Amino acid sequence: MTFASLPANPFVAAGMIEDSRLFVGRKDELHAIASRMSGPQPTSINIVGEKRIGKSSLLYHFFLTWEQRVQNSSRYVVIYLSLQSVHCQREENFYLAAAQELLNFSSVATNPALSDPLRIRPLDRAAFSDAIRE
Repeated sequence: MTFASLPANPFVAAGMIEDSRLFVGRKDELHAIASRMSGPQPTSINIVGEKRIGKSSLLYHFFLTWEQRVQNSSRYVVIYLSLQSVHCQREENFYLAAAQELLNFSSVATNPALSDPLRIRPLDRAAFSDAIRE
């Protein structure tokens, strides 16, 4: 009898967890993301680790639940954008995809000061940086 089709590590997930009901644990990591995002001096964070340990699941779960984790959630917009998407393989396409996700929020789309800079074409690095600054 052979078990060649079984993964070497039984704790490796089959793929990104998209159903929040199936996501468990990682409370400290979720709190750290929220506190760095909404702190007095927001800071960037990097989620790093070996393949298939749950980085995407963590970020996607945060995307689904961030409004419950930060105070004054109306001050923020959180998007989830897979960089493995064919639409994000070139730098300019990434900016367009991120802009489109941001424009999906009515608080952005209905505010010309926020939406107009995201609609500029071409949306290159400088234009995207200016739009995000708004």
